[in-house]
Amino acid sequence: MTTLENSHRLANQRHLGIIRTRFFPVGIFLFFLTLLCPFPLHSAQPQHEIKLATMAPENSSLMKIFREMNAELLQETEGRVGFKLFSGFALGDERDVFRKLRSGLIHAAAFSSTFLSSINPDLRTLQVPFLFKNYQEVDYVLDKMVGDFDQGFAKSGYQILGWSEIGFIYVMTTVPVTKVEDWKGKKVWSTTNAPMANAVFAKAEVSPVTVGAPDVLVALQTNLLEAVYNSPYYALVTQWYTRIKYITDVPLSYVGIGLIMSSKTFSRLSPQDKETTIRVCKKYLRLLTEKTRKDNQQALELMSKRGVKRITIEPNELNRFKELLDQATADIDPNVLPRDTLQKVTKTLDDYRASKGETK
Repeated sequence: MTTLENSHRLANQRHLGIIRTRFFPVGIFLFFLTLLCPFPLHSAQPQHEIKLATMAPENSSLMKIFREMNAELLQETEGRVGFKLFSGFALGDERDVFRKLRSGLIHAAAFSSTFLSSINPDLRTLQVPFLFKNYQEVDYVLDKMVGDFDQGFAKSGYQILGWSEIGFIYVMTTVPVTKVEDWKGKKVWSTTNAPMANAVFAKAEVSPVTVGAPDVLVALQTNLLEAVYNSPYYALVTQWYTRIKYITDVPLSYVGIGLIMSSKTFSRLSPQDKETTIRVCKKYLRLLTEKTRKDNQQALELMSKRGVKRITIEPNELNRFKELLDQATADIDPNVLPRDTLQKVTKTLDDYRASKGETK
């Protein structure tokens, strides 16, 4: 986020003096502005102004990168295509934003893969608890599977502009939780339309509390919630970390981000602008992924420095958690968690691990 700015005195001659004092410094200013600004300034509204919503806070890395993405898109299309960005929860939560996208009030949005799974259930297979051990595994599977996911959204009327991530999700609590039995009766954050989480909650016998993401901090402050789950960076920028005391040292699951545009809006772009839009978006979403991984690691370190304790779950207890989560996954309706896609994902993952000489 960079901005730039910067007359002198009056001469005796009227017209010539005014020209010198007013227009000559302005000319110098504009000259230096072109040197400092990495992209041309497009003052006119783009021919195709794409209203793009995201739930990310205004001060987040995502919004910074999206602004840079928009500047390059304007440059590459010579001002024909650009985004009008809406940050935070300015247009509501993910369900509200999707309704606006479907009705045409906005044209594009960045959603978590958790929400996008309600449009394309195949995507839910990536969120199975303890599926991935590290980001190398995530990258490999996504590289092999992303074409399948993109096709699923095309069938539903949406163009995928690219993928990034929220990252690995950790469990954060106000009380220590180290055993399966510790979860019984705990007040755990729940969201609507979260079948996988609900299946896990039922097995663990927790007390799910449905609260919108913007209200989670207040719910933690008032003890309405005892446990939440999200990425470390999200917990940092939303101030959740100020109310939690513990975080598990093993990530629970992985959540991505998909940037989608309505196919109707995308069809209005010229073939050249379609290619440019996808290329520019993918470039910046890759940068966002790199930045997000650094941000999450730094957030973990900062939270530790500010008193949030890392909980290490003993191997035998971790296995018990995994067994419980496997049972919960097995109970989910195949229409909600497609088994053929899950088998394809696990087979891809097994092949990768075998190539590295690793076991399942």
